[in-house]
Amino acid sequence: MDIEPPQPQQDFFDRVPPNTVTFLLERGHVDVVVEAARQGEWECARGAVEHFLARGEPGAAWGVIAPFVATGRWSAAREAAPVLCALGRGGEAIAMMRAHAEGGARDAWNTLARLLADDGRVDEAIEALRPRLCDWYHLEALVEVSEGRGRDARVIDLLRRVCGGGGPWNRAIMLARVFERGGRVDEAVEVLRARIDDPSHTQVNDVEELTEILARHDRLDDLRLLTAGPNARWAFSSLAQRLEESGRVEEAIEVRRRAAREPMPYAAGSLALLLARVGRLDEAVEAVGPALDGADCGCLLYEFLDALIAAGGAAAALELVTATAERNPHIGEHARSLRPWLLSEVGRGEEAIAEVVARIEKDDERHGIEQLAQLLDSEGRVEEAIAALWEYAAETGFGRVHLARLLIGQERVEDAIAVHQLPKPRVVSPADDPWGAPVVEPASP
Repeated sequence: MDIEPPQPQQDFFDRVPPNTVTFLLERGHVDVVVEAARQGEWECARGAVEHFLARGEPGAAWGVIAPFVATGRWSAAREAAPVLCALGRGGEAIAMMRAHAEGGARDAWNTLARLLADDGRVDEAIEALRPRLCDWYHLEALVEVSEGRGRDARVIDLLRRVCGGGGPWNRAIMLARVFERGGRVDEAVEVLRARIDDPSHTQVNDVEELTEILARHDRLDDLRLLTAGPNARWAFSSLAQRLEESGRVEEAIEVRRRAAREPMPYAAGSLALLLARVGRLDEAVEAVGPALDGADCGCLLYEFLDALIAAGGAAAALELVTATAERNPHIGEHARSLRPWLLSEVGRGEEAIAEVVARIEKDDERHGIEQLAQLLDSEGRVEEAIAALWEYAAETGFGRVHLARLLIGQERVEDAIAVHQLPKPRVVSPADDPWGAPVVEPASP
């Protein structure tokens, strides 16, 4: 077949995206995905290859990916490498990857190293990366491909000498990881402490790595000592997480409370999320209140509402959203936009639909169509949801993944593919105002 070269990031307006491919495969529509791949749909090809490999059918996977490989694009070669290896053609995969690496594809060097290591050619893998270790990305690959292959001594030596002992930002982290996996935890800690104690080099990444290593090895006293210093934020977090994982919930809560009293960024939110996870919803709502009142974005609100609902607190979530909308103007609009979802969660779906419809009609908020469709779907009014989304997708180009999922659920799989291939709306600027907001001309369905 004759296909266009796959692009690094396909345009979701006129290409089938990964989510839709996943929906199709989950519903058993492998044949539809394969046919779309034959028409040049790159994400369909990737999904089909993954599906066939998981089923132990590398021949079928190669049949899908081979035409894309023929385009000469690196992205196609990357997907094809494991297929060739599964077919017993590892030498071809290595040769193909080496050609792309030498041709300038940065990631190809890492993939080449992995292929060589998996083929038992570990020293060649290390040698392929060695001249490039001043790049943090290749340094990370060196540590990854050498794990469990008996080359830790050589890797440690390379890490110590890379770029004259300076190296990229993650050198100390990678060195610590090699020490840790070899059971040399004290040396891993020492490397990171030395980096952190040097004010000219300290980065958050080094601190996070140190606290995570201490937590993994239950060196909780060391973490407690760190909570009294300049890196207290990360020490509190790692200590509390480890205590929670170990079933010592009351101690974890107390650690989170101490951090919130300091106060530290995100500490109150972390405490509230922990309380919600263990079902102490009243305490969780009380803890999160000050954090939401001072928030300038809705990130914590979304995460906390999810935690409340997961713990059976949908009614409390609805009350919280209403109160937050009144108290914090910075995230008030976010909070109000979440009310219909929460109304639906507490069994007031028709009221939620009416609220969204009123907002769309009053303010011409076309982006509310997706929320309306979700509510209609949850109330069993699927055809109405599809009709609303189809018009919205044709006019704006948005909502197509949601629409495709609904269509697939109704077994309208050809329509699900077609909706991603609708003509893209054309964006033009008003002739009399070149600096004005773009105008989107709708496409015909």
